[in-house]
Amino acid sequence: MNKILPLSTHHHPPPPQDSLKSLLSLLHRCSSPSLLPQLHAKILKSRHSHHPFLLTRLAHAYLTSDNLPPAKEILVGFPRPPPVFLWNETIKGFSRNGLFRDAIDVYDRMLACGVRPNEFTFTFVLPACAGSRAADEGRRVHGDALGFGCGSNVYVATALVDMYGKCGDVSMARRVFDGMPARGTASFNALIAGYVSNGEYKEAISIFNQMQNSGIEFDAMTMVAVLQACSHLGALQRGKWVHEQVLLAKVDINIHLGAALVNMYARCGSIEESRRVFDSMPERDLICWTSIICGYGMHGQAKDAELLFIEMVESGVRPDGITFIGLLTGFSHKGMVQKGQEYFSKMVQQYKIKPTLEHLSCMVDMLGRAGRLDEAEEFIRNMDTEPDAGVWGGLLNACKIHGNVDIAERVVARLLMVDPSNAGWYVLMSNIYASANRWDGVARMRLLMKQQKIAKPPGWSSIEAGGQVHTFLAFEKSHPRSDEIYKFLKGLEERMRAEGYVPETKCVLVNLDEEEKEDMLCGHSERLAIAFGILNTKDGEVLRVIKNLRVCVDCHTATKFISKIVKREIIVRDAKRFHHFRDGACSCGDYW
Repeated sequence: MNKILPLSTHHHPPPPQDSLKSLLSLLHRCSSPSLLPQLHAKILKSRHSHHPFLLTRLAHAYLTSDNLPPAKEILVGFPRPPPVFLWNETIKGFSRNGLFRDAIDVYDRMLACGVRPNEFTFTFVLPACAGSRAADEGRRVHGDALGFGCGSNVYVATALVDMYGKCGDVSMARRVFDGMPARGTASFNALIAGYVSNGEYKEAISIFNQMQNSGIEFDAMTMVAVLQACSHLGALQRGKWVHEQVLLAKVDINIHLGAALVNMYARCGSIEESRRVFDSMPERDLICWTSIICGYGMHGQAKDAELLFIEMVESGVRPDGITFIGLLTGFSHKGMVQKGQEYFSKMVQQYKIKPTLEHLSCMVDMLGRAGRLDEAEEFIRNMDTEPDAGVWGGLLNACKIHGNVDIAERVVARLLMVDPSNAGWYVLMSNIYASANRWDGVARMRLLMKQQKIAKPPGWSSIEAGGQVHTFLAFEKSHPRSDEIYKFLKGLEERMRAEGYVPETKCVLVNLDEEEKEDMLCGHSERLAIAFGILNTKDGEVLRVIKNLRVCVDCHTATKFISKIVKREIIVRDAKRFHHFRDGACSCGDYW
Protein backbone atom coordinates (compact mmCIF):
# COMPACT_ATOMS: atom_id res chain seq x y z
CA MET A 1 0.00 0.00 0.00
CA ASN A 2 1.40 3.20 -1.04
CA LYS A 3 2.19 5.57 1.78
CA ILE A 4 0.33 8.85 1.50
CA LEU A 5 2.84 11.59 1.75
CA PRO A 6 1.80 14.79 3.49
CA LEU A 7 1.34 17.85 1.30
CA SER A 8 4.58 19.73 1.23
CA THR A 9 4.68 23.44 1.94
CA HIS A 10 6.99 25.25 -0.42
CA HIS A 11 8.58 28.23 1.30
CA HIS A 12 9.37 30.71 -1.52
CA PRO A 13 12.35 32.89 -0.69
CA PRO A 14 11.59 36.64 -0.58
CA PRO A 15 12.26 38.46 -3.85
CA PRO A 16 15.77 39.84 -4.00
CA GLN A 17 15.95 43.43 -2.76
CA ASP A 18 17.26 46.03 -5.16
CA SER A 19 20.65 47.25 -4.10
CA LEU A 20 21.27 50.92 -3.42
CA LYS A 21 23.55 50.98 -6.42
CA SER A 22 20.87 49.58 -8.76
CA LEU A 23 18.23 52.06 -7.50
CA LEU A 24 20.62 54.96 -8.02
CA SER A 25 21.39 53.64 -11.48
CA LEU A 26 17.65 53.44 -12.31
CA LEU A 27 17.22 57.04 -11.12
CA HIS A 28 20.16 58.16 -13.22
CA ARG A 29 18.78 56.43 -16.33
CA CYS A 30 15.17 57.59 -15.81
CA SER A 31 14.63 59.88 -18.79
CA SER A 32 10.84 60.23 -18.57
CA PRO A 33 9.33 62.33 -15.74
CA SER A 34 6.13 60.25 -16.00
CA LEU A 35 8.08 57.16 -14.78
CA LEU A 36 9.33 58.88 -11.62
CA PRO A 37 6.25 58.04 -9.47
CA GLN A 38 6.72 54.30 -10.30
CA LEU A 39 10.38 54.49 -9.37
CA HIS A 40 9.43 56.41 -6.22
CA ALA A 41 7.04 53.58 -5.25
CA LYS A 42 9.79 51.02 -5.89
CA ILE A 43 12.17 52.93 -3.60
CA LEU A 44 9.54 53.15 -0.82
CA LYS A 45 9.13 49.36 -0.89
CA SER A 46 12.87 48.76 -0.71
CA ARG A 47 15.02 48.56 2.40
CA HIS A 48 16.66 51.81 1.26
CA SER A 49 13.44 53.86 1.58
CA HIS A 50 15.06 56.13 4.18
CA HIS A 51 18.52 56.39 2.67
CA PRO A 52 19.35 60.15 2.68
CA PHE A 53 21.46 60.14 -0.48
CA LEU A 54 18.87 58.14 -2.47
CA LEU A 55 16.04 60.39 -1.27
CA THR A 56 18.09 63.47 -2.17
CA ARG A 57 18.62 62.16 -5.71
CA LEU A 58 14.90 61.27 -6.02
CA ALA A 59 13.78 64.72 -4.82
CA HIS A 60 16.26 66.33 -7.20
CA ALA A 61 14.84 64.30 -10.10
CA TYR A 62 11.34 65.58 -9.25
CA LEU A 63 12.61 69.15 -8.99
CA THR A 64 14.41 68.91 -12.33
CA SER A 65 11.16 67.86 -13.99
CA ASP A 66 9.25 70.66 -12.16
CA ASN A 67 7.06 68.15 -10.29
CA LEU A 68 7.26 70.06 -7.03
CA PRO A 69 4.71 68.58 -4.56
CA PRO A 70 6.40 65.13 -4.30
CA ALA A 71 9.79 66.83 -3.88
CA LYS A 72 8.46 68.91 -0.97
CA GLU A 73 6.87 65.74 0.49
CA ILE A 74 10.24 63.96 0.45
CA LEU A 75 11.88 67.01 2.05
CA VAL A 76 9.30 67.15 4.87
CA GLY A 77 9.50 63.38 5.57
CA PHE A 78 13.30 63.19 5.54
CA PRO A 79 14.73 60.88 8.26
CA ARG A 80 17.04 63.66 9.47
CA PRO A 81 17.51 67.31 8.47
CA PRO A 82 18.09 67.19 4.70
CA PRO A 83 21.35 68.52 3.27
CA VAL A 84 21.55 72.20 2.37
CA PHE A 85 21.84 71.24 -1.30
CA LEU A 86 18.32 69.76 -1.28
CA TRP A 87 16.83 72.75 0.53
CA ASN A 88 18.44 75.06 -2.02
CA GLU A 89 17.20 73.05 -5.00
CA THR A 90 13.67 72.96 -3.58
CA ILE A 91 13.65 76.73 -2.98
CA LYS A 92 15.01 77.28 -6.49
CA GLY A 93 12.42 74.92 -8.02
CA PHE A 94 9.46 76.70 -6.43
CA SER A 95 10.85 80.14 -7.24
CA ARG A 96 11.60 79.21 -10.89
CA ASN A 97 7.99 78.08 -11.30
CA GLY A 98 6.53 81.28 -9.88
CA LEU A 99 5.50 79.67 -6.58
CA PHE A 100 7.24 82.38 -4.61
CA ARG A 101 5.32 82.02 -1.36
CA ASP A 102 6.11 78.28 -1.27
CA ALA A 103 9.80 79.04 -1.86
CA ILE A 104 9.86 81.43 1.10
CA ASP A 105 8.01 78.85 3.27
CA VAL A 106 10.64 76.19 2.41
CA TYR A 107 13.38 78.66 3.39
CA ASP A 108 11.65 79.31 6.74
CA ARG A 109 11.31 75.54 7.35
CA MET A 110 15.01 75.13 6.57
CA LEU A 111 15.96 77.65 9.25
CA ALA A 112 13.52 76.01 11.72
CA CYS A 113 15.29 72.67 11.13
CA GLY A 114 18.59 74.26 12.14
CA VAL A 115 20.16 73.95 8.68
CA ARG A 116 22.69 76.72 8.00
CA PRO A 117 21.98 78.50 4.69
CA ASN A 118 24.81 79.31 2.30
CA GLU A 119 25.22 81.91 -0.46
CA PHE A 120 23.26 79.74 -2.91
CA THR A 121 20.29 79.67 -0.53
CA PHE A 122 20.10 83.47 -0.60
CA THR A 123 20.49 83.73 -4.38
CA PHE A 124 17.44 81.40 -4.67
CA VAL A 125 15.16 82.79 -1.94
CA LEU A 126 15.72 86.51 -2.69
CA PRO A 127 14.25 86.21 -6.24
CA ALA A 128 11.19 84.62 -4.58
CA CYS A 129 10.86 87.68 -2.29
CA ALA A 130 11.26 89.89 -5.37
CA GLY A 131 8.72 87.90 -7.37
CA SER A 132 6.08 88.11 -4.63
CA ARG A 133 6.96 91.77 -3.89
CA ALA A 134 7.43 90.64 -0.28
CA ALA A 135 9.50 93.56 1.00
CA ASP A 136 9.26 92.60 4.69
CA GLU A 137 10.43 89.03 4.04
CA GLY A 138 13.16 90.40 1.76
CA ARG A 139 14.47 92.65 4.52
CA ARG A 140 14.41 89.72 6.95
CA VAL A 141 16.33 87.53 4.48
CA HIS A 142 18.81 90.41 4.02
CA GLY A 143 19.39 90.37 7.79
CA ASP A 144 19.91 86.60 7.67
CA ALA A 145 22.42 86.94 4.81
CA LEU A 146 24.44 89.41 6.86
CA GLY A 147 24.14 87.22 9.98
CA PHE A 148 25.44 84.15 8.17
CA GLY A 149 28.31 86.08 6.57
CA CYS A 150 27.00 85.99 3.00
CA GLY A 151 26.08 89.67 2.54
CA SER A 152 29.30 90.62 0.72
CA ASN A 153 29.05 87.79 -1.81
CA VAL A 154 28.65 89.43 -5.24
CA TYR A 155 25.79 87.10 -6.27
CA VAL A 156 23.90 87.59 -3.00
CA ALA A 157 24.39 91.38 -3.16
CA THR A 158 23.16 91.42 -6.77
CA ALA A 159 20.07 89.43 -5.74
CA LEU A 160 19.49 91.98 -2.94
CA VAL A 161 19.73 94.91 -5.38
CA ASP A 162 17.23 93.15 -7.64
CA MET A 163 14.88 92.34 -4.75
CA TYR A 164 14.83 95.89 -3.34
CA GLY A 165 14.32 97.37 -6.81
CA LYS A 166 11.37 95.09 -7.54
CA CYS A 167 9.87 95.71 -4.10
CA GLY A 168 9.90 99.47 -4.70
CA ASP A 169 12.74 100.40 -2.31
CA VAL A 170 15.20 101.63 -4.91
CA SER A 171 17.10 103.79 -2.39
CA MET A 172 17.99 100.62 -0.43
CA ALA A 173 18.89 98.89 -3.70
CA ARG A 174 21.33 101.75 -4.33
CA ARG A 175 22.80 101.48 -0.82
CA VAL A 176 23.49 97.76 -1.30
CA PHE A 177 24.93 98.46 -4.77
CA ASP A 178 27.21 101.23 -3.49
CA GLY A 179 28.46 98.94 -0.71
CA MET A 180 29.48 96.11 -3.04
CA PRO A 181 33.25 95.51 -3.11
CA ALA A 182 33.02 94.45 -6.77
CA ARG A 183 30.29 94.82 -9.37
CA GLY A 184 29.63 93.05 -12.65
CA THR A 185 27.18 93.32 -15.51
CA ALA A 186 24.42 91.60 -13.52
CA SER A 187 24.78 94.06 -10.60
CA PHE A 188 24.48 97.10 -12.89
CA ASN A 189 21.56 95.46 -14.73
CA ALA A 190 19.69 94.91 -11.46
CA LEU A 191 20.06 98.55 -10.37
CA ILE A 192 19.21 100.01 -13.81
CA ALA A 193 16.11 97.80 -14.01
CA GLY A 194 15.17 98.84 -10.45
CA TYR A 195 15.31 102.53 -11.34
CA VAL A 196 13.26 101.92 -14.50
CA SER A 197 10.56 99.92 -12.70
CA ASN A 198 10.27 102.71 -10.11
CA GLY A 199 9.95 105.48 -12.72
CA GLU A 200 13.39 107.02 -12.06
CA TYR A 201 14.46 107.04 -15.69
CA LYS A 202 17.18 109.70 -15.50
CA GLU A 203 18.84 107.81 -12.64
CA ALA A 204 18.73 104.63 -14.75
CA ILE A 205 20.62 106.37 -17.57
CA SER A 206 23.05 107.88 -15.05
CA ILE A 207 23.88 104.38 -13.73
CA PHE A 208 24.32 103.15 -17.29
CA ASN A 209 26.83 105.99 -17.86
CA GLN A 210 28.64 104.91 -14.69
CA MET A 211 28.69 101.33 -16.02
CA GLN A 212 30.26 102.53 -19.28
CA ASN A 213 32.86 104.63 -17.43
CA SER A 214 33.75 101.62 -15.22
CA GLY A 215 34.51 99.54 -18.30
CA ILE A 216 31.83 96.97 -17.42
CA GLU A 217 30.44 95.26 -20.52
CA PHE A 218 26.74 95.59 -21.21
CA ASP A 219 24.51 92.83 -22.54
CA ALA A 220 21.07 92.60 -24.15
CA MET A 221 19.38 92.82 -20.74
CA THR A 222 21.19 96.10 -19.96
CA MET A 223 20.08 97.64 -23.22
CA VAL A 224 16.44 96.54 -22.82
CA ALA A 225 16.27 98.46 -19.50
CA VAL A 226 18.09 101.54 -20.87
CA LEU A 227 15.80 101.61 -23.92
CA GLN A 228 12.78 101.50 -21.60
CA ALA A 229 14.18 104.56 -19.78
CA CYS A 230 14.71 106.36 -23.11
CA SER A 231 11.12 105.48 -24.10
CA HIS A 232 9.64 107.13 -21.03
CA LEU A 233 11.88 110.20 -21.27
CA GLY A 234 11.28 110.60 -25.00
CA ALA A 235 15.09 110.67 -25.37
CA LEU A 236 15.32 109.71 -29.04
CA GLN A 237 18.95 110.80 -29.51
CA ARG A 238 20.05 108.70 -26.55
CA GLY A 239 17.91 105.79 -27.77
CA LYS A 240 19.52 105.97 -31.22
CA TRP A 241 22.94 106.01 -29.60
CA VAL A 242 22.03 102.88 -27.60
CA HIS A 243 20.92 101.21 -30.85
CA GLU A 244 24.27 102.12 -32.45
CA GLN A 245 26.18 100.67 -29.47
CA VAL A 246 24.25 97.42 -29.78
CA LEU A 247 25.18 97.16 -33.47
CA LEU A 248 28.83 98.10 -32.86
CA ALA A 249 29.20 95.55 -30.04
CA LYS A 250 27.50 92.93 -32.22
CA VAL A 251 25.08 92.15 -29.40
CA ASP A 252 22.52 89.63 -30.62
CA ILE A 253 19.22 91.50 -31.14
CA ASN A 254 16.97 88.87 -29.59
CA ILE A 255 13.19 89.14 -29.47
CA HIS A 256 13.23 91.11 -26.18
CA LEU A 257 15.81 93.64 -27.37
CA GLY A 258 14.07 93.95 -30.75
CA ALA A 259 10.73 94.66 -29.05
CA ALA A 260 12.41 97.25 -26.77
CA LEU A 261 13.84 99.03 -29.84
CA VAL A 262 10.46 98.97 -31.61
CA ASN A 263 8.81 100.40 -28.48
CA MET A 264 11.51 103.04 -27.90
CA TYR A 265 11.31 104.48 -31.41
CA ALA A 266 7.50 104.49 -31.32
CA ARG A 267 7.29 106.17 -27.90
CA CYS A 268 9.97 108.71 -28.82
CA GLY A 269 7.93 109.84 -31.82
CA SER A 270 9.69 108.05 -34.69
CA ILE A 271 7.11 105.48 -35.81
CA GLU A 272 8.90 105.13 -39.19
CA GLU A 273 12.13 103.98 -37.50
CA SER A 274 10.09 101.71 -35.22
CA ARG A 275 8.63 100.02 -38.30
CA ARG A 276 12.09 99.69 -39.90
CA VAL A 277 13.40 97.84 -36.84
CA PHE A 278 10.30 95.63 -36.79
CA ASP A 279 10.61 94.76 -40.48
CA SER A 280 14.30 93.84 -40.04
CA MET A 281 13.64 91.32 -37.26
CA PRO A 282 14.21 87.72 -38.42
CA GLU A 283 11.61 86.38 -35.99
CA ARG A 284 8.82 88.06 -34.06
CA ASP A 285 6.79 86.92 -31.11
CA LEU A 286 3.56 88.32 -29.68
CA ILE A 287 5.44 91.03 -27.74
CA CYS A 288 7.08 92.35 -30.93
CA TRP A 289 3.80 92.40 -32.87
CA THR A 290 1.99 94.04 -29.97
CA SER A 291 4.72 96.70 -29.59
CA ILE A 292 4.38 97.87 -33.20
CA ILE A 293 0.54 97.67 -33.17
CA CYS A 294 0.41 99.73 -29.94
CA GLY A 295 2.93 102.15 -31.46
CA TYR A 296 0.68 102.80 -34.46
CA GLY A 297 -2.30 103.09 -32.09
CA MET A 298 -0.52 105.77 -30.00
CA HIS A 299 0.27 107.71 -33.16
CA GLY A 300 -3.36 107.57 -34.26
CA GLN A 301 -2.53 105.46 -37.34
CA ALA A 302 -5.39 103.04 -36.82
CA LYS A 303 -5.47 101.63 -40.37
CA ASP A 304 -1.79 100.63 -40.22
CA ALA A 305 -2.41 99.05 -36.81
CA GLU A 306 -5.29 97.02 -38.23
CA LEU A 307 -3.25 95.87 -41.26
CA LEU A 308 -0.48 94.69 -38.93
CA PHE A 309 -3.02 92.89 -36.74
CA ILE A 310 -4.33 90.99 -39.80
CA GLU A 311 -0.76 90.13 -40.86
CA MET A 312 0.05 88.93 -37.34
CA VAL A 313 -2.96 86.62 -37.20
CA GLU A 314 -2.18 85.26 -40.68
CA SER A 315 1.40 84.49 -39.54
CA GLY A 316 -0.02 82.24 -36.80
CA VAL A 317 0.52 84.50 -33.79
CA ARG A 318 -2.52 84.71 -31.53
CA PRO A 319 -3.30 88.19 -30.11
CA ASP A 320 -3.75 88.83 -26.41
CA GLY A 321 -5.60 91.51 -24.47
CA ILE A 322 -2.78 94.07 -24.79
CA THR A 323 -2.78 93.72 -28.59
CA PHE A 324 -6.46 94.67 -28.60
CA ILE A 325 -5.79 97.67 -26.34
CA GLY A 326 -3.37 98.97 -29.00
CA LEU A 327 -5.98 98.48 -31.71
CA LEU A 328 -8.87 100.00 -29.76
CA THR A 329 -6.73 103.01 -28.80
CA GLY A 330 -5.99 103.66 -32.48
CA PHE A 331 -9.67 103.38 -33.44
CA SER A 332 -10.62 105.73 -30.59
CA HIS A 333 -8.15 108.41 -31.72
CA LYS A 334 -9.51 108.26 -35.27
CA GLY A 335 -13.20 108.20 -34.36
CA MET A 336 -13.59 104.74 -35.93
CA VAL A 337 -16.36 103.65 -33.56
CA GLN A 338 -17.84 100.94 -35.78
CA LYS A 339 -14.43 99.33 -36.29
CA GLY A 340 -13.76 99.52 -32.57
CA GLN A 341 -17.05 97.82 -31.74
CA GLU A 342 -16.37 95.15 -34.38
CA TYR A 343 -12.93 94.31 -32.93
CA PHE A 344 -14.20 94.44 -29.34
CA SER A 345 -16.81 91.79 -30.27
CA LYS A 346 -14.14 89.76 -32.10
CA MET A 347 -11.92 89.86 -29.01
CA VAL A 348 -14.69 88.50 -26.78
CA GLN A 349 -16.41 86.05 -29.13
CA GLN A 350 -13.64 84.76 -31.40
CA TYR A 351 -10.62 84.94 -29.09
CA LYS A 352 -12.49 84.39 -25.79
CA ILE A 353 -10.59 87.22 -24.11
CA LYS A 354 -12.47 88.62 -21.13
CA PRO A 355 -12.50 92.44 -21.33
CA THR A 356 -10.46 94.12 -18.62
CA LEU A 357 -11.24 97.56 -17.22
CA GLU A 358 -8.65 98.94 -19.67
CA HIS A 359 -10.57 97.52 -22.65
CA LEU A 360 -13.83 98.90 -21.26
CA SER A 361 -12.17 102.28 -20.70
CA CYS A 362 -11.08 102.27 -24.38
CA MET A 363 -14.70 101.70 -25.47
CA VAL A 364 -16.02 104.48 -23.21
CA ASP A 365 -13.29 106.82 -24.50
CA MET A 366 -14.13 105.88 -28.12
CA LEU A 367 -17.86 106.56 -27.72
CA GLY A 368 -17.24 109.71 -25.68
CA ARG A 369 -14.78 111.27 -28.15
CA ALA A 370 -17.30 110.65 -30.92
CA GLY A 371 -19.85 112.72 -28.96
CA ARG A 372 -21.97 109.68 -28.06
CA LEU A 373 -21.97 110.59 -24.37
CA ASP A 374 -25.37 109.07 -23.52
CA GLU A 375 -24.31 105.83 -25.19
CA ALA A 376 -21.01 105.86 -23.26
CA GLU A 377 -22.85 106.39 -19.97
CA GLU A 378 -25.25 103.54 -20.83
CA PHE A 379 -22.26 101.30 -21.69
CA ILE A 380 -20.85 101.91 -18.20
CA ARG A 381 -24.22 101.13 -16.55
CA ASN A 382 -24.39 97.79 -18.41
CA MET A 383 -20.84 96.69 -17.54
CA ASP A 384 -20.45 93.40 -15.63
CA THR A 385 -17.44 94.83 -13.82
CA GLU A 386 -17.57 97.70 -11.34
CA PRO A 387 -16.16 100.73 -13.23
CA ASP A 388 -12.91 102.19 -11.95
CA ALA A 389 -11.45 105.69 -12.18
CA GLY A 390 -10.06 105.01 -15.67
CA VAL A 391 -13.52 104.21 -17.05
CA TRP A 392 -15.25 107.20 -15.41
CA GLY A 393 -12.27 109.42 -16.28
CA GLY A 394 -12.66 108.61 -19.99
CA LEU A 395 -16.25 109.82 -19.88
CA LEU A 396 -15.34 112.96 -17.91
CA ASN A 397 -12.68 113.78 -20.50
CA ALA A 398 -15.32 113.38 -23.24
CA CYS A 399 -17.58 115.79 -21.33
CA LYS A 400 -14.72 118.31 -21.42
CA ILE A 401 -14.30 117.86 -25.20
CA HIS A 402 -18.01 118.33 -25.87
CA GLY A 403 -18.76 120.84 -23.09
CA ASN A 404 -21.42 118.72 -21.37
CA VAL A 405 -21.65 120.00 -17.79
CA ASP A 406 -24.71 117.94 -16.76
CA ILE A 407 -23.18 114.52 -17.45
CA ALA A 408 -19.82 115.74 -16.12
CA GLU A 409 -21.37 116.54 -12.73
CA ARG A 410 -22.86 113.04 -12.48
CA VAL A 411 -19.56 111.47 -13.53
CA VAL A 412 -17.32 113.51 -11.21
CA ALA A 413 -19.54 112.55 -8.24
CA ARG A 414 -18.78 108.87 -9.00
CA LEU A 415 -15.10 109.60 -9.66
CA LEU A 416 -14.60 111.32 -6.32
CA MET A 417 -16.09 108.25 -4.64
CA VAL A 418 -13.67 105.77 -6.27
CA ASP A 419 -10.57 108.00 -6.55
CA PRO A 420 -10.94 111.01 -4.21
CA SER A 421 -7.22 111.81 -3.89
CA ASN A 422 -6.49 112.29 -7.61
CA ALA A 423 -6.11 116.01 -8.28
CA GLY A 424 -6.63 115.46 -12.01
CA TRP A 425 -10.40 114.93 -11.65
CA TYR A 426 -10.89 118.18 -9.70
CA VAL A 427 -8.81 120.08 -12.27
CA LEU A 428 -10.67 118.52 -15.22
CA MET A 429 -14.05 119.38 -13.69
CA SER A 430 -12.81 122.92 -12.98
CA ASN A 431 -11.82 123.12 -16.63
CA ILE A 432 -15.32 122.05 -17.69
CA TYR A 433 -16.89 124.69 -15.42
CA ALA A 434 -14.45 127.37 -16.64
CA SER A 435 -15.21 126.61 -20.30
CA ALA A 436 -18.91 127.16 -19.49
CA ASN A 437 -18.10 130.36 -17.52
CA ARG A 438 -19.39 128.64 -14.37
CA TRP A 439 -16.92 130.30 -11.98
CA ASP A 440 -18.98 129.19 -8.97
CA GLY A 441 -18.25 125.59 -9.98
CA VAL A 442 -14.54 126.36 -10.36
CA ALA A 443 -14.51 127.87 -6.85
CA ARG A 444 -16.33 124.81 -5.47
CA MET A 445 -13.76 122.43 -6.96
CA ARG A 446 -10.92 124.52 -5.54
CA LEU A 447 -12.51 124.50 -2.10
CA LEU A 448 -12.91 120.71 -2.25
CA MET A 449 -9.22 120.35 -3.13
CA LYS A 450 -8.27 122.61 -0.25
CA GLN A 451 -10.45 120.67 2.21
CA GLN A 452 -9.00 117.34 1.02
CA LYS A 453 -5.45 118.82 1.07
CA ILE A 454 -4.94 117.85 -2.57
CA ALA A 455 -2.37 119.75 -4.63
CA LYS A 456 -2.66 120.19 -8.39
CA PRO A 457 0.15 118.31 -10.18
CA PRO A 458 2.48 120.70 -12.00
CA GLY A 459 2.27 120.63 -15.78
CA TRP A 460 5.65 119.96 -17.37
CA SER A 461 7.06 119.34 -20.81
CA SER A 462 10.48 118.08 -21.85
CA ILE A 463 12.52 118.25 -25.03
CA GLU A 464 15.82 116.63 -25.97
CA ALA A 465 18.50 118.95 -27.35
CA GLY A 466 22.23 118.33 -27.62
CA GLY A 467 21.85 114.87 -26.09
CA GLN A 468 20.29 116.33 -22.91
CA VAL A 469 16.65 116.23 -21.81
CA HIS A 470 15.45 119.71 -20.75
CA THR A 471 12.28 119.93 -18.64
CA PHE A 472 10.07 123.00 -18.29
CA LEU A 473 7.32 123.59 -15.75
CA ALA A 474 4.30 125.69 -16.66
CA PHE A 475 5.13 129.41 -16.22
CA GLU A 476 8.81 128.45 -15.80
CA LYS A 477 10.96 131.47 -14.88
CA SER A 478 13.96 129.77 -13.29
CA HIS A 479 15.56 128.53 -16.53
CA PRO A 480 18.80 130.41 -17.30
CA ARG A 481 17.38 131.39 -20.71
CA SER A 482 13.85 132.24 -19.55
CA ASP A 483 13.99 135.87 -20.68
CA GLU A 484 15.13 134.85 -24.16
CA ILE A 485 12.44 132.13 -24.38
CA TYR A 486 9.56 134.45 -23.36
CA LYS A 487 10.81 137.21 -25.69
CA PHE A 488 10.95 134.72 -28.56
CA LEU A 489 7.42 133.47 -27.77
CA LYS A 490 6.09 137.02 -27.70
CA GLY A 491 7.49 137.70 -31.16
CA LEU A 492 6.18 134.36 -32.37
CA GLU A 493 2.70 135.17 -31.08
CA GLU A 494 2.63 138.40 -33.12
CA ARG A 495 3.47 136.41 -36.26
CA MET A 496 0.79 133.84 -35.34
CA ARG A 497 -1.86 136.54 -34.95
CA ALA A 498 -0.92 137.90 -38.36
CA GLU A 499 -1.61 134.39 -39.72
CA GLY A 500 -5.07 134.31 -38.06
CA TYR A 501 -4.39 132.84 -34.61
CA VAL A 502 -7.00 133.74 -31.98
CA PRO A 503 -6.19 132.68 -28.37
CA GLU A 504 -8.60 130.19 -26.75
CA THR A 505 -8.85 132.01 -23.42
CA LYS A 506 -11.47 129.60 -22.09
CA CYS A 507 -8.54 127.25 -21.40
CA VAL A 508 -7.52 129.53 -18.51
CA LEU A 509 -9.15 128.36 -15.29
CA VAL A 510 -9.17 131.69 -13.50
CA ASN A 511 -11.58 134.58 -13.86
CA LEU A 512 -9.24 137.24 -15.32
CA ASP A 513 -9.60 139.76 -18.11
CA GLU A 514 -8.81 138.55 -21.64
CA GLU A 515 -5.33 140.11 -21.86
CA GLU A 516 -4.20 138.49 -18.61
CA LYS A 517 -5.54 135.13 -19.82
CA GLU A 518 -3.60 135.47 -23.09
CA ASP A 519 -0.39 136.12 -21.13
CA MET A 520 -1.01 132.97 -19.06
CA LEU A 521 -1.44 130.82 -22.17
CA CYS A 522 2.01 131.90 -23.31
CA GLY A 523 3.53 130.25 -20.22
CA HIS A 524 2.20 126.72 -20.84
CA SER A 525 5.03 124.23 -20.55
CA GLU A 526 4.85 122.80 -24.09
CA ARG A 527 5.25 126.29 -25.58
CA LEU A 528 8.33 126.91 -23.45
CA ALA A 529 9.80 123.56 -24.56
CA ILE A 530 9.01 124.24 -28.23
CA ALA A 531 10.57 127.72 -28.06
CA PHE A 532 13.69 126.31 -26.38
CA GLY A 533 13.87 123.62 -29.08
CA ILE A 534 13.64 126.15 -31.92
CA LEU A 535 16.38 128.29 -30.33
CA ASN A 536 18.70 125.31 -29.69
CA THR A 537 18.42 123.12 -32.79
CA LYS A 538 19.22 123.52 -36.48
CA ASP A 539 16.69 124.91 -38.95
CA GLY A 540 14.39 122.19 -40.23
CA GLU A 541 15.19 119.74 -37.40
CA VAL A 542 12.18 117.84 -36.05
CA LEU A 543 11.19 118.88 -32.52
CA ARG A 544 9.93 116.18 -30.17
CA VAL A 545 8.18 117.25 -26.98
CA ILE A 546 6.88 115.08 -24.13
CA LYS A 547 4.07 116.47 -21.93
CA ASN A 548 2.77 114.89 -18.71
CA LEU A 549 -0.77 116.25 -19.12
CA ARG A 550 -3.17 116.47 -22.03
CA VAL A 551 -2.41 119.28 -24.51
CA CYS A 552 -4.92 122.11 -24.12
CA VAL A 553 -7.01 123.33 -27.06
CA ASP A 554 -5.13 126.62 -27.32
CA CYS A 555 -1.66 125.03 -27.31
CA HIS A 556 -2.86 122.56 -29.95
CA THR A 557 -3.99 125.46 -32.15
CA ALA A 558 -0.85 127.50 -31.43
CA THR A 559 1.48 124.59 -32.27
CA LYS A 560 -0.19 124.22 -35.67
CA PHE A 561 0.58 127.88 -36.41
CA ILE A 562 4.15 127.57 -35.05
CA SER A 563 4.88 124.52 -37.25
CA LYS A 564 3.90 126.54 -40.33
CA ILE A 565 5.77 129.73 -39.37
CA VAL A 566 9.09 128.07 -38.42
CA LYS A 567 8.78 125.37 -41.12
CA ARG A 568 9.37 122.56 -38.63
CA GLU A 569 7.69 119.28 -37.85
CA ILE A 570 6.75 119.30 -34.16
CA ILE A 571 5.82 115.99 -32.53
CA VAL A 572 4.11 116.22 -29.15
CA ARG A 573 3.44 113.19 -26.96
CA ASP A 574 0.88 114.12 -24.32
CA ALA A 575 -0.77 111.95 -21.66
CA LYS A 576 -3.07 110.39 -24.26
CA ARG A 577 -1.40 110.19 -27.69
CA PHE A 578 1.01 111.63 -30.27
CA HIS A 579 0.32 114.76 -32.30
CA HIS A 580 2.39 115.32 -35.45
CA PHE A 581 2.23 119.03 -36.39
CA ARG A 582 3.37 119.91 -39.89
CA ASP A 583 2.64 122.88 -42.20
CA GLY A 584 -0.13 124.23 -39.98
CA ALA A 585 -2.00 120.93 -39.54
CA CYS A 586 -2.02 118.10 -37.01
CA SER A 587 -2.07 114.37 -37.75
CA CYS A 588 -5.07 113.99 -35.42
CA GLY A 589 -7.20 116.06 -37.81
CA ASP A 590 -8.29 118.03 -34.71
CA TYR A 591 -10.06 114.88 -33.46
CA TRP A 592 -8.47 114.31 -30.06
